[in-house]
Amino acid sequence: MARNISAKISRDGSRIYPPNKEITFNKSLIKSDGLLINRISSNENISYEMANDKLSNWVLKSHKKITKQGYIEIKNIGSISLENEKYIFTPSQNSIFLKSSYGLNSIDSNEIKRSTNSVSSSYLKYAAILIVFLSLAGIFTKSYFDSVNEFNEASYAQANLEIEKKIQKATFNINSSLPIVKLQIKKQYGDFHIIAGSFMLEENSLKMIADLKSKGFIEARKVGVNKFGLLQVAYNSYDTVEEARVALAEIRLSQDINAWLLIKN
Repeated sequence: MARNISAKISRDGSRIYPPNKEITFNKSLIKSDGLLINRISSNENISYEMANDKLSNWVLKSHKKITKQGYIEIKNIGSISLENEKYIFTPSQNSIFLKSSYGLNSIDSNEIKRSTNSVSSSYLKYAAILIVFLSLAGIFTKSYFDSVNEFNEASYAQANLEIEKKIQKATFNINSSLPIVKLQIKKQYGDFHIIAGSFMLEENSLKMIADLKSKGFIEARKVGVNKFGLLQVAYNSYDTVEEARVALAEIRLSQDINAWLLIKN
């Protein structure tokens, strides 16, 4: 059986061993369950009977050897010794059976000698106090800056939320009695714009324009920057409020319910 063990130091203190799995034997298991024989049969591609005979021969040779010299070595596993008619197993310290410790080797543990003659206890006391003070100062400073950063992030998030609300909820009450001013100079586009979206980045506004044109809105374009610094993209622009209202109703029904009308002279 294998059991997990933590890193440890050898009895003489000269070696440090990484975490590992230690091999142990259960003295209560005195009958073969066939697992080892099946393993030998599968690995060496031999019959179950041949594997059983091979294992029995190994047991006999090992028993004679341990009786004669008092112990046997099992490569990469450990050693079994016979003391006072009792079998004692000692696991190998150099074999790694823990998957997470593969590649870790034992290392030398050298004694570190420190000289305290030149440093008085009072200096050590003051040094300890200074270290504690600096540690506490660092903790409070970090806590302060963390709270400031959290406050700033919350403020930025709230500001962005308010801007989004104002953009999304922008409505205009337009009725048929709105006076129409006719200008003598003919303009390329009208003053009534149906807005599809507002963007901080120009590349996003260009993508929106291209998407609208692919849907048949060939007059889609940018109509300027609002007070929040966002580029506004329109489906189309109209000369009269009546045309704009009809187009807005159709666009809200077929394209985007959030489309809205912008009057820009």
